[in-house]
Amino acid sequence: MTGSHIGKTIYVAEALPATNDAAGFAALTWVKANGVQTLPQLGVSHNNIDVPDLQTGFTAGIKGAGSGNDSTATFRMVAADAGQADIRGLANAGGTLGAGSIKIVKGSGAAQAPVAGDPVQYAQGYFHSYIEIQGDDTSHEGFSVNFKQNALTVDATEPA
Repeated sequence: MTGSHIGKTIYVAEALPATNDAAGFAALTWVKANGVQTLPQLGVSHNNIDVPDLQTGFTAGIKGAGSGNDSTATFRMVAADAGQADIRGLANAGGTLGAGSIKIVKGSGAAQAPVAGDPVQYAQGYFHSYIEIQGDDTSHEGFSVNFKQNALTVDATEPA
């Protein structure tokens, strides 16, 4: 049975892992970002390389270089939330200073806190394009931010 995304939480680390594996991500310091409404869409897409063959008259495709997805996450504003402040700081940083990591987990503990063995997704990349949600009579206070993934997603479990 397929489950929903209800109950998933997002954590941010203001650093990149030493290695792109569960141990590398587990060594980072994580801060929960409350008020998540839309999670970033993790994944990698590849370029297509066409290879023509004059003998057969057919052009075959092969997989080229991969690139991490660049997607938007949205949050409702939560006053004095440390995770939201970290995301805003990373997104608004200049140059290469926006690099960071995310952890998405559907925790089974109290208040959806992750406990050992819960499934976790890790990704590293950079945050950019912090934009406040436009104010009108049908919106709420909050923001969107983009996360550009720079390595493969790591599927793991919450460490003990």
